Amino acid sequence: MTRRSYVSALDEVLKPMGFTRQGKEWSRRIGTVVEHVGLQVSSIAGTTANLWSYDAATGDLLREAIPWKPDVGMVLSAMRIGNLMNGNDRWWKNDPNGPAELADGIRVHAPPFFEARRSLEDQARSFGRAEPRWKSGNTLSRIYLALTLYRMGELEEACAALRNPPKTAPASGLAQAESVRKWLGCSPRSDD
Repeated sequence: MTRRSYVSALDEVLKPMGFTRQGKEWSRRIGTVVEHVGLQVSSIAGTTANLWSYDAATGDLLREAIPWKPDVGMVLSAMRIGNLMNGNDRWWKNDPNGPAELADGIRVHAPPFFEARRSLEDQARSFGRAEPRWKSGNTLSRIYLALTLYRMGELEEACAALRNPPKTAPASGLAQAESVRKWLGCSPRSDD
């Protein structure tokens, strides 16, 4: 009996779910949301998998609202499989059961992880819709929140999400947020 590779074990689980593989990355599109599973290999730590998704339609709006930053991109949510399995960062190294355990973790935990991030309401929640104020390190989350709210038809709330940034926010993030504010048609800062 030959030992299964991590790639073949994940192929076996992800292909029936509609994922296609390119190298050590699998992806599928559900509506406007693109979902990914990536195999991460480290000569020191071993092998694990990362799951992430993003909304392509919101990503398109992001590039439209910040045209001067051509490399701008977004990730809706990212998580390492071990954190989903038991709350720990799990890597498999020199483990003959590793491919099967990792594939089983993906089979059980990937579907609910992705499903909980597909609707615009879920996306808005993940970007901090319930948080009334910015935190210094979440400029991109506030921008993603504003664009998601815009897609939901909540223009006033979208503009409010970009009001009153923290003084500690990086200048580059503030410039991007201001570009989105203007693109949304929010009132000038002095009127906020």
